[in-house]
Amino acid sequence: MSEDVSLIGSSEAGPRYWRDWNDDYGAPAPVARPRTPAALVEVVRRLSKLHIPMVAQGGMSGLAGGGAPEAGEVVVSTELLRQIEDVDVFSGTMTVQSGVTLQAVQEEAERHGLFYPVDLGSRGSCTLGGNIASNAGGNRVLQYGMTRASILGLEVVLPDGTLISRLSQVVKDNAGYDLKHIFIGSEGTLGIVTRAVLRLQPLPRERVTVALGCARLEQVLKALVAARRSFGPALTSFEVMWRDFHSFVTRELGIGRDPFNGDAEFVVILEISCFDSDADRDRARIEDALAHMSEDLGTDQVVIAQSLKDAAEIWRIRDASGEVARMLGEYLSFDISIPTSRLTHVLGVIEAGLQDIDPGLRKVTYGHLGDGNLHLLVACTAEFIEPVERLVYGAIAGIGGSISAEHGIGLSRRTALASALPRAEIEAMRRIKAALDPNNLFSPGRVLDMARALSH
Repeated sequence: MSEDVSLIGSSEAGPRYWRDWNDDYGAPAPVARPRTPAALVEVVRRLSKLHIPMVAQGGMSGLAGGGAPEAGEVVVSTELLRQIEDVDVFSGTMTVQSGVTLQAVQEEAERHGLFYPVDLGSRGSCTLGGNIASNAGGNRVLQYGMTRASILGLEVVLPDGTLISRLSQVVKDNAGYDLKHIFIGSEGTLGIVTRAVLRLQPLPRERVTVALGCARLEQVLKALVAARRSFGPALTSFEVMWRDFHSFVTRELGIGRDPFNGDAEFVVILEISCFDSDADRDRARIEDALAHMSEDLGTDQVVIAQSLKDAAEIWRIRDASGEVARMLGEYLSFDISIPTSRLTHVLGVIEAGLQDIDPGLRKVTYGHLGDGNLHLLVACTAEFIEPVERLVYGAIAGIGGSISAEHGIGLSRRTALASALPRAEIEAMRRIKAALDPNNLFSPGRVLDMARALSH
């Protein structure tokens, strides 16, 4: 290997490189850390010639085991590819290497008066390559979409070391197949991202954070309709925390401060982006709209953050999902999408089913309800895993939802995916994988079981 590649032996690498955030998968493995995109291509070519399987890693903040190495694999880490290569204020784009953190991108965009809208609680550690590989969602999908919507161009190395470089900076590009969409969300099974062109947005003059207390889920859904009608595209976030979540965070973990002192069954966080040059005029419109919403919904539990500190205190509760998971002990994590109109029914089925399995099962519920993405954590031991998974995934089947909204499939949901999708769809995915990675060298065993496809 060249001097542009830092190598770490499996005995020296440690858990940092072989355990993802959930700590459920992983094995000691050697690590190759390229310092340039060209060096990453060289690493892949050499390992490919030796038929050595590889797994790509970014910030290791994944929750599905996709970046954790299995025995016999080599880690290809992008953590040294940290350069922000270009910001074009005229086209509203930023060209970055794949190891740049999300927070670094957000801060660089703001320095140029622009805004990168994707936002996650792990912003300080997750990388753009990982965001792209998992098609990360987060807190602002309601207005700006998933990561896919913010990618204009990609540079990707294929499993045989071939480099595809289409770093397009234009929004309109219909020259042939749009190959970037094959790699976005493929979880490193088809290619490793080396560089990307990001689409930036105008920077809001201000973001107003509002906490809204509701007594019933039906009231929450009415609040969503009212907020969309009142704020339109200015509504960038609509986050919901059930009592089992916000009480756990504020009372048991002592994180943040409950704006309603435990009186609300649901705490909704709204983020409203303001672009008016007159901040007072924007605020007055928001306050007037909230007053009407409060009256129509029959709740006086409305708190408008008066400072950045107040806003951070409200968001701190929502961002504590990682701490909640760590304190639950043994648990199952569900990252599901449910059509909003079916939410009340589906949750009723799940809650009743959990009671039937074992009344002592503890659940924690929160999510990006504006886009139908719900996170459900169920504390349970091994004996309950199979019935709980059957219950939750069974409730999703047939309603047009998804078993994975934003966390990906990785190793943890591979079996569930095979059951959730029609056979023809799974077979089409296998054909794409076999075409781009015939030797099954990139992240083998993640997302799809290729043993059957390769034996034919």
